[in-house]
Amino acid sequence: MYKWIMQQWIVLCLFSFTCLSAHAFKVEPMSIEMTPIGKRAQMTMRIENSSTEPLMVELSPVFMTMNEYGKETTTPADDELLVIPVTAIIEPGRSQSIMVRYLGDPSITESKAFRVAVKQVAVQRASSNQGQVSLLLQFNTLINVQPQNAVSQLAIKSIESNEKNNKWVLEVLNSGNSYGRLSNTTWKISDGTKSTYLKGSEIAKRIPGTLVLPYSTRFFEMQPLKDYNVNTLSIEIDQDQ
Repeated sequence: MYKWIMQQWIVLCLFSFTCLSAHAFKVEPMSIEMTPIGKRAQMTMRIENSSTEPLMVELSPVFMTMNEYGKETTTPADDELLVIPVTAIIEPGRSQSIMVRYLGDPSITESKAFRVAVKQVAVQRASSNQGQVSLLLQFNTLINVQPQNAVSQLAIKSIESNEKNNKWVLEVLNSGNSYGRLSNTTWKISDGTKSTYLKGSEIAKRIPGTLVLPYSTRFFEMQPLKDYNVNTLSIEIDQDQ
């Protein structure tokens, strides 16, 4: 379990570094909240070509689930999420608006997570007389469709120590019907002799990935606080709903 979590963290770091280094294009926003009905059942994304070459992208919506270690499973969601256009060629320095509309069950009782994969496609250049190697990027935006009054209920079920990499392993339960983000909470951490508070960005710096889907459990590795005894440690989560 611990080895798999570390591998995921390394992959995430490498992917982030690649994206920051290439600067071929950017997608905004990378995270969208929608409702199953009403005005917010339709939203707009924007893709900006910040390179000096024409950019061709393909977009595909997928439904996303996540296991207790954060590993994602995706399935096509064309019948639930409408994306227009599905392909686009964007000139250098220009941008393209993308419409995203939820078409699924309007009476859902818990939040549903989707991703829209924005994949760069190689553009064949007729004037090119030699092979060129280019880095093709893919951004996976996160879209949460959430019914009215849905809330997350996050709690720490257990805390263990991973002696191999000196990390705390937290088992987090979300018993609510909405997705939750640990980075949107405040933690009171105590080991019986001392205590402190961690808020949003401080939590995100110590934990890779903070999303917990509704009615699910996730394990997170956390950079420990100095001189805190993990054997007597407790963490209380305060959510600002």
